[in-house]
Amino acid sequence: MSVVTKPWGYYEDYFRTDDVVFKKIVITPGQSISYQIHHRREEFWYIVSGKGIMKIDGTLWRVEPKQYYHIKKNSSHQNINDGTEDVVAYEMQFGFCSEDDLMRIEDQYGRS
Repeated sequence: MSVVTKPWGYYEDYFRTDDVVFKKIVITPGQSISYQIHHRREEFWYIVSGKGIMKIDGTLWRVEPKQYYHIKKNSSHQNINDGTEDVVAYEMQFGFCSEDDLMRIEDQYGRS
């Protein structure tokens, strides 16, 4: 398994092919992934621990353990940790699973 450090926390790959990715995502308090879109893949997020906000197509949902989110192709999305503990989620991607299929709309870390 490989761990990739990000400004918002880290993710750990459990399984990765061109068509399917399964990983653990950890978002630290006060941080968020970029508000982003994928044109060629879908994602399924399952929240294990922590509390925060999931923004999907402009709608805000409270994130709590045992909740899940299906993010369809071309849906804008962002997971925001506004709590005091890590948000831990498992994410499965399916379709074209490449970082080349990531378009950032907003990013608090200045990434494009």
